[in-house]
Amino acid sequence: MTVTEAEIKTLVTYCETNLGDPTVWTTPDGYPNSLALCIIDSIYSTGSHYSSVVNVIERYKASGGANDGAQALTRSIQNAGGAREWATTIAHNLKPANTRPGAQLKAEIIEQAAGLMTGLKIDTVPELRSKVEDNQLDNDVIREWKRLPSQSSGVTYNYLLILAGMPSVKPDRMILRFLAHALGEETELDGQRAVELITETAKTMNVDPRTLDHIAWRAASGRELTD
Repeated sequence: MTVTEAEIKTLVTYCETNLGDPTVWTTPDGYPNSLALCIIDSIYSTGSHYSSVVNVIERYKASGGANDGAQALTRSIQNAGGAREWATTIAHNLKPANTRPGAQLKAEIIEQAAGLMTGLKIDTVPELRSKVEDNQLDNDVIREWKRLPSQSSGVTYNYLLILAGMPSVKPDRMILRFLAHALGEETELDGQRAVELITETAKTMNVDPRTLDHIAWRAASGRELTD
């Protein structure tokens, strides 16, 4: 189902009415100097309270990984004795990738994601950007990423791009909730439509899609609109 002009007009009006002055909206800094942190944050972010993700990031940085690339992340996991040991001693977070019995740990998915990047000769954020910027939705990275366990929706891939500083949208449950509030609960929504709706609304409002994504996420999750 395509995005309509009427929907974009409704979203612009909703944003202008409910989200305050766009000139004070903030865009998350992400991790321009660390692909490792982009990977860790993107995988741990789903289904988690964000404070727990922040804790994982801070613990990894404290271990000496503030500027790590994909290869250094792999070494960190190997040096810990494997993904489960890394989750226990470094991340202090044993959350599984989904709620099904026997699901792999998110730390195990992180290890696979780091290996995916290394296999594609990507170690740094600039190398990731170079690989995917020409076509964010049709490249080797997204194809391989969506084959990772519990990552087929592409939500964490989109968030990876945001954390790497690219104009993407993370169509998670908060963004879907925001769009349903703005357009009506009966509106047909899925991840791809959510990305298109936020992207086109951002373009109409002359703001970065990452910025609108962030302010919409804050609104839907009940947070203050500005830090």
